[in-house]
Amino acid sequence: INGGVQRINFDFASNKPFQDYLVAARAHINAQNPKANMPCPITTATSKRLYADKPLQVVDLITPFELKANNEKAAVLLIHGLTDSPYLFHDLANSFVEQGISVRTLLLPGHGTAAEALVDIDQADWRQAASYAIKSMFNVFDNVYLGGFSTGGALVVDYLNRTTLSETEQQKLKGVMLWSPASEAKASMAWAAKYVSWFKDYLDEAADIDFAKYESFPANAGAQVHALMKRIAPKKLKGLSNTPFFVVASEVDQTINTEATVNMLARWHAQNGAAQTKDKLVYYFGYEAESGVKNSKENPLKALPDTLKIITASSCEGQVYCKNIRDIAHTSPTNAPSNAHYGWQGSYRNCEHLTGTELFASCKTVSSPTLGELTEANLAATPNLQRLTFNPYYEQMLEQMQRFIESTLK
Repeated sequence: INGGVQRINFDFASNKPFQDYLVAARAHINAQNPKANMPCPITTATSKRLYADKPLQVVDLITPFELKANNEKAAVLLIHGLTDSPYLFHDLANSFVEQGISVRTLLLPGHGTAAEALVDIDQADWRQAASYAIKSMFNVFDNVYLGGFSTGGALVVDYLNRTTLSETEQQKLKGVMLWSPASEAKASMAWAAKYVSWFKDYLDEAADIDFAKYESFPANAGAQVHALMKRIAPKKLKGLSNTPFFVVASEVDQTINTEATVNMLARWHAQNGAAQTKDKLVYYFGYEAESGVKNSKENPLKALPDTLKIITASSCEGQVYCKNIRDIAHTSPTNAPSNAHYGWQGSYRNCEHLTGTELFASCKTVSSPTLGELTEANLAATPNLQRLTFNPYYEQMLEQMQRFIESTLK
């Protein structure tokens, strides 16, 4: 027991079947998450695949899962980000299965229960869990993709950087897919989280009303992600070669320094040899709050060679929510606008950045909210800004993802 929170009863150093892990993870959530058995009125295409039409509880939506595709061509492992849960991948998982790609998700240690569980977690715990899940993929499937959002992306890169794949594993690994990958913190003081954690447990304490994610943020969690990102800093990237990548990033990401991500991809692409032709970056430029004009004074993409295929989304058009959106947030890429929880008409609004009670209440209740990334310009223009939690370009991204899979499975 650590800090009053029990760890999952599963040996990540073992070669136990993934189904054993799923059973252990669900039991862990049921035992440690006080909301686990609360009824949850939200359904997703993935939850219908997993549970048909049975009434859902919170545990059903945040537990890790496996979905087998008919006529399976390949399989993908998806690893969520800091304070998140596998719910983050419900939209993508359904898209993958429709393409004949089986899906597995991982619940990172310290997640799915209560934020308190991150107070004394170590990034080594995450790396060990990721290693187990990735090895299990190679043991079971012939064609493997590794995917991650934010911290999950850093864990995938870290594994490939520190592990010498066997010849068989190299042949099986068809590509890596990352959304808002954690490369370097946007906040210049991120390194200080380690020292803050010596004196206080939380950088932010919140109501934690989001069933799928912690809203409270322990200082130690920030310190551990910082330590993980130091391991894969752009200048240290060494183990990746001949591994095609598909990356989705926003220029104005306020959690991760996108320029560091671009620099990391430049090194990776340079090492990719024959795989270079398959590398793909989906990049969302920032926009001025009112005009919709490109906000990019210094274009970080200049670090990338012409050989890297870059897909940019210009402006959101044709949907009712487009006029309400200011920039693509770190939290956006994996969720569809139709997501019942995080989507345009979803049940949850991300307003945790707002400290004043009036602004917070306005963000939560205004009938036509403005959504975007938490840039200074956006917050100045819209003091009750809701942080964007879905991707207005989701269908375009899926199309690019499908092309990436088709090109890498050849």
